[in-house]
Amino acid sequence: MLTMYKIHHPKADIGRLYVKRKGGGRGLVQIEVANKAEIINIAEYLNINYKEDQFVNIVKNHESIQPTMNSIIKTAAKIKEELSQPNEKTDTKRDGIQHTKARLGESLKKKCKNKVMHGQYVRNIDRQLISVEDMFLWLSKGDLKAETESEIVAAQDQALQTNYYTTKILNTETESKCRLCQQFDETTDHIILACPVLAKEQYIKRHDRVCAQLHFNICKEMGYNWTKNSGMNMCQNQ
Repeated sequence: MLTMYKIHHPKADIGRLYVKRKGGGRGLVQIEVANKAEIINIAEYLNINYKEDQFVNIVKNHESIQPTMNSIIKTAAKIKEELSQPNEKTDTKRDGIQHTKARLGESLKKKCKNKVMHGQYVRNIDRQLISVEDMFLWLSKGDLKAETESEIVAAQDQALQTNYYTTKILNTETESKCRLCQQFDETTDHIILACPVLAKEQYIKRHDRVCAQLHFNICKEMGYNWTKNSGMNMCQNQ
């Protein structure tokens, strides 16, 4: 459904759909994560309140004799073990389920990061010591159309159908070199940053548009009028 309406690129990482937006995902709720969080929350409720409520105690005793696949308490313990989460009593009345969801979210984010192709972008951010929240501020704000978000995320996932992708990933017999410069492999990074043909004009135009937007924002903040004159952005005091 998401692919049909161009909200998710068909070759992009599915797991990233369920990572929080401030962490570089699309912010959807994954049913599996929500289910695991509720299982742990119910199990912790039973473990804490069985002494105070006789009916809770009856439920807990019944759960303790059930096989793992039918027992909420045993299933919760297994999930905690998978998350390397200490099986100890915490203040679940205050933030137990939120803490659990955070741990499950971090586990999903780690899986996305460790993927050979799709995780390259996030790994590069970590190596360059760049703030993840600042890098993905555009996702947190949610100002872009879903289709635009989808294309940007697909580019970050190295999932666009470049010559390199079709040759190395899809194993077709096409040439992996860039269609413009014919010198280097046509990867997403090459198209965006390193093609000598695009560098002559397109990169300069992109640079000028970005600078123009920054200039406009500064003028607006400082209370100046912003005008465009002969291709030059000029600032005039009111």
